[in-house]
Amino acid sequence: MIILADSGSTKTDWVILDGNHTIGNIQSVGLNPYFVSTPVVAQVVSETLSEKVDKKLIEAVYFYGAGCSSPGKQKVINDALQMVFPEKHTVVEHDLLAAARALFGKSPGVACILGTGSNSCLYNGAQVTESLFSLGYMFGDEGSGAHLGKTFIADHLKNRVPPEITAAFKEQYKLSHEDILTNIYKKANPNRFLASFTHFLRIHISHPYVNRLVVSCFDAFFEEQISRYSDYQSVPLGCIGSVAYHFREVFEISAHKMGIKPTKYMSSPMEGLVRYHLGDIGELRGSE
Repeated sequence: MIILADSGSTKTDWVILDGNHTIGNIQSVGLNPYFVSTPVVAQVVSETLSEKVDKKLIEAVYFYGAGCSSPGKQKVINDALQMVFPEKHTVVEHDLLAAARALFGKSPGVACILGTGSNSCLYNGAQVTESLFSLGYMFGDEGSGAHLGKTFIADHLKNRVPPEITAAFKEQYKLSHEDILTNIYKKANPNRFLASFTHFLRIHISHPYVNRLVVSCFDAFFEEQISRYSDYQSVPLGCIGSVAYHFREVFEISAHKMGIKPTKYMSSPMEGLVRYHLGDIGELRGSE
């Protein structure tokens, strides 16, 4: 029996595999090691899985998570997994590797994550060979929901949005300038607040102003991230995340400018991760 986890700062999706079958899908709070400690992770894992699985039957736990890019942060999670599943095979990896494996399996490609934030990497079919240090929504995250929202809100606050779009925005959200600034500068998770406006942009994507704004954000993603990888035009490019998935027609406008045709979109990596691990259990079971 194998357990897979895909974790962000908000939620963690758990899947339990028995042979070639999924026998459980569970969701818990997010377990980003920048925000939670080993004891907290262990408690969440235990409470989430204790009634769903017989620990004696677990062969391995594969955890992919935001914030798990360094050995120190991986250890925060792995120590917790070992507390719950002692002496079992536990592996902790970054969410970029999850995206790459879900999109391409054991083939090379450029894997992109575009959700609330954005990230990307060059993958050789076995490991991530090139990636950029994530600067977050303040200095990076080009093409993400937070970036789209920040760009639109900046225009709105500076009275640069066409009147018909401004009227629609005020009707839907009823936010004063003070409300917006309070959410950004005084409340927690301003990146999520900014990303929440991608729904509005999606509804109005046919408006020339909105379309240009979204294209410009995706242009920045390709210019600041993808173009910096070696031979990025020679391998497939795939995307995971709600922003790329729902704005894919506009995303491809920016991709075309770079001579790229995206080959795959996924709203979540879990389905691809299940396929990858069902074909990679040979290390534990002697089959490919």
